[in-house]
Amino acid sequence: MHKTLEDLVIVVFVFAICGPGLAAPEPTTAQTPRSRFCVGMCTHFSQNKGIVEMNLQSMKNAGIAAIRDEVGWSSLERTRGRLAMPDRYDRYVRRAAGLGLDVLLILDYANRFYDDGDRPRSAEAVEGFARYAEFVVSHFGKDVRLYEVWNEWDIGIGLPRKYRKGGSPEDYVKLLNAVYPRIKAADPGITVMAGGSTSGGVKRDWLEEIVKLSALDYCDAISIHSYNYSDKFPERSPESCLAWIAGVQEMLRKYNNGVDVPFFVTEMGWPTHMSGGGTEPELSASYLARLYLLARTSPSFRGLWWYDFQDDGWRPEHNENNFGIVRPDLTPKPAYHVMGDISDLVARGEYIDRLETEENELWILRFRYDQRDCWAVWSADDTDRQVILRTKSSSGLVTIHQLGHKPYRSDWGFRDWVGRDGSFAANKLSVVVGPRPVLISGDLSNVSVSRIIPRARTAPQQEDESKEMKEIR
Repeated sequence: MHKTLEDLVIVVFVFAICGPGLAAPEPTTAQTPRSRFCVGMCTHFSQNKGIVEMNLQSMKNAGIAAIRDEVGWSSLERTRGRLAMPDRYDRYVRRAAGLGLDVLLILDYANRFYDDGDRPRSAEAVEGFARYAEFVVSHFGKDVRLYEVWNEWDIGIGLPRKYRKGGSPEDYVKLLNAVYPRIKAADPGITVMAGGSTSGGVKRDWLEEIVKLSALDYCDAISIHSYNYSDKFPERSPESCLAWIAGVQEMLRKYNNGVDVPFFVTEMGWPTHMSGGGTEPELSASYLARLYLLARTSPSFRGLWWYDFQDDGWRPEHNENNFGIVRPDLTPKPAYHVMGDISDLVARGEYIDRLETEENELWILRFRYDQRDCWAVWSADDTDRQVILRTKSSSGLVTIHQLGHKPYRSDWGFRDWVGRDGSFAANKLSVVVGPRPVLISGDLSNVSVSRIIPRARTAPQQEDESKEMKEIR
């Protein structure tokens, strides 16, 4: 979901990508082992936004391992039949690669010399786009390992106003059919993603149509944009987003002989604008953490790119100005610090399972990370919960880390003195969790959940008493 530029389809976006050393998925007809998870951010360097070196360093400081951006066709073929890479594109790609960041490039948008600036559909335009795609892959070589064919073909992003209606699945697959073998021949080691569709997370009809038309034969992975932040979604949480994504993955398996298809979300976010559909910055940060952690629960989910890294402007009421995890001047929002706290766990941790409890809204995901157990615990609703853990044999201190805050170490021991129970339990530990995940790490091999107690943040009777006192005064 990007703000389009009205001139010749230069409108672009930028996105983020996998960590260093991502192994390219094998063709979708084969089941592949799980690779390192991509922790990425979308960027807008191609739109000449930000300061490349400062943005990239800020991303690295937060553990972000990749960027997603574009090199638009109309900027490379400015004279019909002649292709040249603009210096500003070459600079940001080479600089990112030189810093050890992976780069995902979108091959996208139309060119005024072909089909009147519409999507490439005629034989001449399809050939022109394929020639441009080959040029890009050959030009960047080993500095770019991931490519995405087009961006949101299904809704007309990046096109002149008269062509912004949705594009047909048939025309998109025809383009894939022409482009995929050409760029794989230019560099067999790249990973080519197809889809890049949005549908706002409401439906997957368009994506399913391209799959029915054999799109899986002309790509190495599928990508989608799974936005559910706006007011039109009754369920705007990361958990509901993941449920929708799981339905997409199930659909892909159905058309791939029951085998998982390598799958990426190349745009997703909860913007912090003040008008309808906006999310308060602290909650947006919590949603970011939860979605990245939840993404690891699926073996075919290979990467997630938050849209986007840097706010595009200062207008507080405009969604497109407020998707970033930093402000336009790189001042961090809460989500930036949360990303720094989870990025390495998400990228390198081994997901074990979800620990089931009697409360469905309490999530406990278990990981193995740096030779230690690590539990990510949060409440998926507005209720804080006191989680009392029990260990059969304490193995020393545990680290407790509410994301975005400084972690602390705690020994085992709990006494319910508020409930007038004076007994001390040396084998218990209590922590209150809310919408922001808490990481508990250490030796948790003999740990279980003893009790879960809902804890209101402000007791209703206290609110009523405060109101009564004001009325009296």
